[in-house]
Amino acid sequence: MPITRIRRARLDVLTRGGHDGSNEHARCFAADSKTSGASEPDTAPYANHRAHVGASERTCAQVHSYKYRSPPSSTFERWFLERWWTHVVEKWCPTWVAPNALTFGGLMFVIATYWLIWAMSPMLTHTAPTWTYVLGALCLFAYQTADGIDGKQARRTKSGSPLGEVVDHGCDAVCTCVYGVVFADLLAAGVSTDEGKILAIAIMTGARVFFTVDTISSTYTGLLPVNTLFDVQEMQICLQLSMLVFAYVGSDVMNSVQIGIPLIGNRGAVRTFFDVAAIFGATQRARTFYRTVTAKDTPPHWPKYRSPTRIAIFCVSQELFHGFCLYHAPNLPLAHATSMFLFAEAEMSIMRIRVSDPDWPLFNWLNLAIVSLTTCVPAGNMFLGGILLGATLFILVHRSATLCAQVTGCLGLHPNIFVLRPRQGA
Repeated sequence: MPITRIRRARLDVLTRGGHDGSNEHARCFAADSKTSGASEPDTAPYANHRAHVGASERTCAQVHSYKYRSPPSSTFERWFLERWWTHVVEKWCPTWVAPNALTFGGLMFVIATYWLIWAMSPMLTHTAPTWTYVLGALCLFAYQTADGIDGKQARRTKSGSPLGEVVDHGCDAVCTCVYGVVFADLLAAGVSTDEGKILAIAIMTGARVFFTVDTISSTYTGLLPVNTLFDVQEMQICLQLSMLVFAYVGSDVMNSVQIGIPLIGNRGAVRTFFDVAAIFGATQRARTFYRTVTAKDTPPHWPKYRSPTRIAIFCVSQELFHGFCLYHAPNLPLAHATSMFLFAEAEMSIMRIRVSDPDWPLFNWLNLAIVSLTTCVPAGNMFLGGILLGATLFILVHRSATLCAQVTGCLGLHPNIFVLRPRQGA
């Protein structure tokens, strides 16, 4: 099978060996482990002591001890999103559809929006045809719906597993990068001037830094931090509505109404609103992370020797380096696409600490090498750019495949993550 060949293409050199499934012929240790802590009584019998990627006493116990904690609902979820998601999953979603298929299908809508924005407004000046933004808003809402119903489908089909959260998180990481591009275009930042390019890169990098900090907090505590008043779901709806409105009235309306700000001067009212929202988001994440690192209780799924502060400094520094490379890249769309997939791989690596391998090393020298090389690819040179993008996709698929093989093997799930496990007695 192609996925097997990809999985067996050894890339242990990325993590100094021992973490990429080289012991794939070892049998599962969790089936007879007294300390596995399986949350469901039917998980151990499915393992059947079979061999699988990444099998070891420590990693198998980690997979079986994983427990998902649902975050509290935010405002729009309480008002209408939860009812909408329930309606969709009950009326339109057959029980044979795997939750991971819904998540991945929603990601395709995000990728379509990403391609539309770069193709129709390559300078991020909000000059694409009206239909581009209308279609993009609908695609992003479709993704938000798929992202909201996958968990409900998992509970409905009793197919929840650690793998579901990892797949969902990887897709969310890609979506975060796409939102940064959409938002920069919505503000008509423009990348043909230094000032505009700095603004666009700051928006893209800022979104990724926020997402990274949330990932570390949720991985450390086992619970995704959510502001119950205004959080990610509200931000997505506001962005989608903004795409619809500004598709018809244009982005100039952001500066049509001026307000005076001390020490800054006059500034567009709408753009000021977005600035305040960004400051609010940064403040909330700083407070959340402070509460995370100062928590006195021993966090679940995280070894004590791994400091969340040091990991946060490393991950944020890596994203700032990506932003530096994006600014100097002659071919920004290609560099951003390459950086986006590397970002998804990095975020899944953070999740991997919690789900399967508490000793997983986050440093990836090839990640930094590839994004550095994007600054050397001339604009319009698709050959060199294609090689870098292909290498990036290979790393992401390889790492995803080995993680999927490890979790599905340990829990006795179907090796194809888009196929549901047969129910007992069926």
